[in-house]
Amino acid sequence: MSDKLHEHVRKREIPEDVRLHFKDNRRGYFYLEGKKYDTTLVDLPTIVESQKTLDKKQFYKIADISQMLLVEGPSKEENAPSLANGKHSTDPYAYQHGLAPPLKHVRKRRFRKKLSKRAIEEVEREVERLLEVDATAEDVQYEVVDNREMELELESDAGTHDIDIDMSDAESESDEDLAAAIDRGLEELEEEDNDDDDDDDDDDNDDDDSEEDEDEDEGGKTGEIEQKRQEIAEIKQAIQRKIRDLMTAPNAMLKKRFETSIESLKKELALKEAHLAEMSK
Repeated sequence: MSDKLHEHVRKREIPEDVRLHFKDNRRGYFYLEGKKYDTTLVDLPTIVESQKTLDKKQFYKIADISQMLLVEGPSKEENAPSLANGKHSTDPYAYQHGLAPPLKHVRKRRFRKKLSKRAIEEVEREVERLLEVDATAEDVQYEVVDNREMELELESDAGTHDIDIDMSDAESESDEDLAAAIDRGLEELEEEDNDDDDDDDDDDNDDDDSEEDEDEDEGGKTGEIEQKRQEIAEIKQAIQRKIRDLMTAPNAMLKKRFETSIESLKKELALKEAHLAEMSK
């Protein structure tokens, strides 16, 4: 029956014997090729959008479908109770399935059950009782708890524990590596600051010594040159270590910190080399 009706619709040639007659708001009869079929107007589980296209590329919404005309078997004159897909239902006009096969019994499988009116009234009464008790209270204290802060505290505590750690846990290893890399980066930054202070002090001492002891012998000058060369070698080694740490950094934050440290070390190296070149003249 459906194939014949689809063919008539496709050709836009509806025979005169195709008729639809409603005997009330929900039930009626459908006539096709002289046969009479029972029909029921049922409610779909959800609203279905109907779209139209002319080129199968652009689609236009034309309607929202919430009901479907269900054509059943040949008409029977006796008044049988309405059934929803062969099963009795509290609402005989609520269709239990969707339009596609995977949505069979969708109302039962995916829709949560509605609360009864009695349960809703009980909840409302309990809420009103709690509000009344709260209004009669002499003193009310409350505390706002942020779960995110508690999670961060737990993570920080877990990162500081060095005993009874399961090294087979990949997540624990990654946290420990990250914490160790951060500690190592902070220690190296502190060492660099101390080196900068020492270098500044050395520069000041050199200036003072050059002003006070202009007649210093070649032996003292050679010692200073060797010291500068040793400092330059140490800075180069520090740059190499930073580059290795940069290549193995686990996240972008540490990479950025290592890049900044490398740039500062390169500037310091350039100043040391320039100073050494002046001393060597």
